[in-house]
Amino acid sequence: MELPQADLELVHALQIFPRVSWAQLAPILGQHPTTLAARWERLHAEGKVWVTGHLGAISTSGTATFISIQCYPEMRDEVIARMCAIPEIGNVEESARSWDARLTVLTDDWSQLTHEILPVVRADPGITRVHVSAMTGLYATGGHWRLDVLSPQQQERLREMNPTNATYGAELGPTHPQLRRLLSIDGRISAAAIAAELGIHPTTAARHLRQLLDSRTILLRCELAQDYSGYPVFCHWYARIPPSQLETAVRHLRSLRTLRLCATITGDANLTFALWLRNPADIAEVERQLQQAAPGLQIIESDVGVRTHKRMGWMLRADSTATGEVITHPADHPSNH
Repeated sequence: MELPQADLELVHALQIFPRVSWAQLAPILGQHPTTLAARWERLHAEGKVWVTGHLGAISTSGTATFISIQCYPEMRDEVIARMCAIPEIGNVEESARSWDARLTVLTDDWSQLTHEILPVVRADPGITRVHVSAMTGLYATGGHWRLDVLSPQQQERLREMNPTNATYGAELGPTHPQLRRLLSIDGRISAAAIAAELGIHPTTAARHLRQLLDSRTILLRCELAQDYSGYPVFCHWYARIPPSQLETAVRHLRSLRTLRLCATITGDANLTFALWLRNPADIAEVERQLQQAAPGLQIIESDVGVRTHKRMGWMLRADSTATGEVITHPADHPSNH
């Protein structure tokens, strides 16, 4: 089910520069801008690709937490549906091992997790067991993964077009919360569309958008339905590593193009990472290379995913394509979504 080469090239380009214009991209890919726009619209309408914005890092107050749940077998589907409906639960991944599902929870602070989200999860009538691990450091997200179809020269041209002008701690405009919501739904939304949505001047919208992106408060990523990526196997690892070898292990993991997550966590395992792979046999090779790089690392658990029901707020079909529904707070939805 892997996409044709021309489609993969388009996706790879947007992985590097999610907001590249079709006019900018045309000479790099050797295609007319209208051809690229039409191809993107087709893929997006089919739910195979989308650009979304997500929180850039763990802030001084915000928290990211992994929750594993076990369910009564006859109630698993109901439980997963209820977990997907909770806005703070960004990812819902059905598991193939002892846990029925793994949840990624993003909250404004620790209090919101412990007083609002965790009690709802624990009180669910279909859940029999809950395990919580708090994220203590984030080294890679799904936005780091890359296809390998563009030439080094094409990739470099795109990187040059998309310089990182990080201004951490910069003062954000008053439209910051609304912009976050709009970018989660459409990471390529234009300044004119933002202005129309929020009732502000296009120049003001463009300035606030630039402030938000340059502050790295929001990171953009081009997502691709996994079944069409050429990497249909999702594996999530939990490992224990001596602190002295953490930097080496992270450096090795970040060298892997299809890395989707790398983070330190609390609990028996202090490191978790996830990759998309071409086949299950690649799992053993990943572990061999990692333990060669960091001999003190101990794999505690490797878990092959069965299905991702929700990814960074986006609801997915069984074939991994996006439904177009993005779960946010009811008040967060723009008027025309």
